Amino acid sequence: MMVAAGMILRGQNITAGVLIEHQGGNGRMKRGDFSGFDDVTQRGAMGWAAAPGLQPLEVGFLAPDGSLLGKSADFLSELNQISRSQLADSFRSNGADTNYDVIHHENGGLSVVVMAAAAQAQAWHLVTIPEAVLRTPGAVAIARLAPAATRARLQEFGTAFGMSPSVIRTVTALYELCNVSAAAQAAGVSFHTAKENLAKARTVIWAPNLPRLITWAGIGSLKTDALGQSDQIVARLFSLTQRQRGLAGHIADGESRADAARLLGISDAVAKKELAAIFDATGVANAIGLARLFADLRILAILSNTGGQTQSDARPYCRDVMVEGNGGRKIALSDYGPADGQPVFVLHNTMNCRGVDRALVAALQSSGYRPVSPDRPGYGDTDPVPKDCLGQDYLAVCSADIAAICQKMGLPKVSFIVHGPVHIPLALARDYPDLIDTVIIDAPERYAAGDAAQGMIASLKRAFAKRPWAVEAVVRMLCTLINHDRVRSNMHKWVADSPADRSAMDDPALMMDFYRKLIPFQRGRVDGFVKEQVLQATLEEPAPIVGTSNFSLLIGETDFMHDAQGSLAYWRRVLPDARVRILAGAGRFISYSHPHALIAELSRQEKRASPVLGEA
Repeated sequence: MMVAAGMILRGQNITAGVLIEHQGGNGRMKRGDFSGFDDVTQRGAMGWAAAPGLQPLEVGFLAPDGSLLGKSADFLSELNQISRSQLADSFRSNGADTNYDVIHHENGGLSVVVMAAAAQAQAWHLVTIPEAVLRTPGAVAIARLAPAATRARLQEFGTAFGMSPSVIRTVTALYELCNVSAAAQAAGVSFHTAKENLAKARTVIWAPNLPRLITWAGIGSLKTDALGQSDQIVARLFSLTQRQRGLAGHIADGESRADAARLLGISDAVAKKELAAIFDATGVANAIGLARLFADLRILAILSNTGGQTQSDARPYCRDVMVEGNGGRKIALSDYGPADGQPVFVLHNTMNCRGVDRALVAALQSSGYRPVSPDRPGYGDTDPVPKDCLGQDYLAVCSADIAAICQKMGLPKVSFIVHGPVHIPLALARDYPDLIDTVIIDAPERYAAGDAAQGMIASLKRAFAKRPWAVEAVVRMLCTLINHDRVRSNMHKWVADSPADRSAMDDPALMMDFYRKLIPFQRGRVDGFVKEQVLQATLEEPAPIVGTSNFSLLIGETDFMHDAQGSLAYWRRVLPDARVRILAGAGRFISYSHPHALIAELSRQEKRASPVLGEA
């Protein structure tokens, strides 16, 4: 629909230079002029990186005839009356509470927009609807991502990961222009330097390609509740089939075409044909442009609270309980029963929240046990501790919370299965030695010093060790990226060389159990996660600790993060009295693939005495 001042496109030929007119403090900016944005690092509400007055959305309001209402955003004011009327008609004719569209401006830029009735738009993130607009019958609210706020978010994202100003400028330019050559010109660097800068950026965030970099930078910089991101919007807006939507989403997330085809169960030839159709429907010229388009629509879905989740939330039956700890703090736990079973506390990893996978639940219950899984401070639904409660003080609260749960349940002594963090049961043994019957630790995590672990997660932990002050900013950004498809895709890559882990993660139910433990992080509940990553990053290898003969450590033979023999030597050195062994055929997720090995070790250790912990 071509009009004098602009046009509204739905699935037509949109150029890949997605967005946007550069607005500076005194008018339109030239390409390459990023001055004024380098020091935008203040935090606003909900953790937004924003200078005073910057909001994530630019919002305008239209009457049913397309007339401007109130103080509307410039991108709407630049459209003529016919274009605005067509936009209002587009919303009404759709019939949905919320609609999306693409505005193509005469200057060559385009804006992806979200539209809703004015009253409905009151649920949008950080948006206030004027009373006069709310009183106007048929008023429509229309919003796009604010370019200046987007640049500020990308600036903070790059800074948190330790990127140089030149790298940040190049990433920002690529995000806006979706073309490396154009990004080099805009950032004021040579094409060769731009490629080097983008390679550096990909390395620090473990992105295998530029689409992944764009997706992670765009969505990861959001740092708010990310539960609303959805790709269904793209399918509706551009009339994509569900297979095309799935393929486009995988490509936007940085999968190769071959990997995306494998995940969808189609041939590479079919994927190639479908991808050409996707590019034609969306108007983008390459995978970078597709990543940018998806990022913008996913972010708009989050900010307008319209995306929702499509995954099933079914989980093993449990009863969620709140226990009061010291100072009135609330401690959350899940009790899987049965009531007459022998309680076993299952303690979560440092990088997820409470929850017991169904394989371990079934194995424990069939052996007469009652799995109980608490959240540690600041994880999931457990109250956090004060910001200055760090290190050993934080560990003392972890121990006190477990003691409070035991008191509430009337347990003088209890056994533990721990997924990873050895320092948690060691702190409990120090503070409440009489509470511990036996401790089984699978995939024990070494302290940062001397850790030679491999892969993205291990590299991230080593980065934390070098820059512990940046942990919170990085964690909040990465948690915004969490969704089921993205986690599943990455997990399949990480466990590719571990047959046991690969088999477990191929089970949709077990994959959902794993993903479910990450959902609280999407909601911004990361205080405990941050504290434990800082703690683990700054702990030195301790002197040998004796008196741990009631500890068993099981190391997977094909753990994708740690060399099994190296871990065996490390923990036999640190815990000389503990039983430390390699479990043949197991990987990192022992409770998923070998739950009965944990039960056997638990039964074996419970027959032993429990000496008091002491220092060598």
